Amino acid sequence: MHAIDIILTFGFPVGRLGGVRFRLSFLLPVAFLAITWRLGSLPLGLMASAILLFSVLAHELSHLLVARSTGAQMDDINLWPLGGLEEPFGRGRLQDHLRTLVAGPAMNLFLALSCMLVLTSEQITPLLSPLTGFTVLPQEAVSTTAWRMAFAINWGLFIINLLPVTPFDGGVLLRTYLTARFSEAEGRDLIVRLGLVLGLFGILTGFVFGLSGLVAMSCFVLLLHLKQSEEWYEALSTAHEFSELDFDSEEDAEFESWLEDDLNRLRDIVDRPSGDSVEVYRIQREEERLRAEREERQREEQQMDEILRKLHIHGRESLSHPELRLLNQLSDRYRNRRQHH
Repeated sequence: MHAIDIILTFGFPVGRLGGVRFRLSFLLPVAFLAITWRLGSLPLGLMASAILLFSVLAHELSHLLVARSTGAQMDDINLWPLGGLEEPFGRGRLQDHLRTLVAGPAMNLFLALSCMLVLTSEQITPLLSPLTGFTVLPQEAVSTTAWRMAFAINWGLFIINLLPVTPFDGGVLLRTYLTARFSEAEGRDLIVRLGLVLGLFGILTGFVFGLSGLVAMSCFVLLLHLKQSEEWYEALSTAHEFSELDFDSEEDAEFESWLEDDLNRLRDIVDRPSGDSVEVYRIQREEERLRAEREERQREEQQMDEILRKLHIHGRESLSHPELRLLNQLSDRYRNRRQHH
C-alpha cells in the first residue's frame, strides 16, 4: 500500500447511521490540535473543533441524502477536515451524480449564509478570504465569536470544495463531466495533470505570500495526484499486458482438480467414525476454507472475464479507474497463484 493511501484511509470507526459506517480520519484530530494552537485558547479551540466536526458531518450527510434520493447507496463515510474521502455518486443519469456532488458544498453555503443573518458586514468581510487567519476580536461576545467561526469554517469548506482537483467535490464534479464528455482515459488524464499543475502553483504561491495553510493543502494535493498518476498509468500498462492473455489455461483446470480432490478427501475423513471431535472440527474448518477459496476464485474469474471482454471490444479507454485498479489487483493474485500451484 502506498504511504499516501495510509494517510488517506487511516482512521477509526465512530459508529453507524442509517446503515452507513462512519470513520474519523486521524487528520481531523490533528486539525483540531492545530486550530487550538492557532487560537491560543483551549475553550476556543474546542468550540471551533466542534463547529468544524458539525460542518463536515452536515456536508457528508447532504451527499448521503441526495445520493439515496437517486436510488444510490453510500456504505462508508470517512470524515476528514475538508469534507469526506469517499466519492459520493448518484445512481443512473449524469444529472443524479452532479446533484449528489453539489449537495455537500451547497449545505456549507447554506450554513454560511445562515450565519450572515446574525452578523454585520464588518464582521463578515475579513472572513471572505479562506486563506485569511481567524482572529478573535477584543471585547467580543462568545456567541459572536462562535457565529463568526461557523461562517468562516463553512465558507471555507464551500470555497475549497469548489477547487477543480480531487478529492474535493469540484474536482470530482469536473472529472465526472470530462469522463462523460470524453473517454474515461482522457478525462482521468486531464484531471491528474490539472491536479499536478495546481498543486505546484499553490505551493509556490503559498511560499511567496507566506500562506502556510495554502502550502500544506497544495502539498497534499500534489502528493495525491502523483499517487493517482502512478496508479492510473500502472493500471493502463496492466490492462495492455493482460489483454493478450488467455485465462482458461490448463493450470486453472489443474487447480480446480486439486481443490476438488482435497474436498473429497476431507469429506471422506469427516464421514468416518471418529472419537476425536477436535480433529473433525479442524477438518470441517479446512473444508470451509477450501470452499471459500473456490468461491473467491470463481468471483475473480467472472470479474476478470467481464473486464477483459470490455477491454477486447471497446479498448482500454472504455475501462473506468476502479475497473483498472481491480484488473491490476486480480492480475497480481493470478500471477502469485500460478507461482504457488
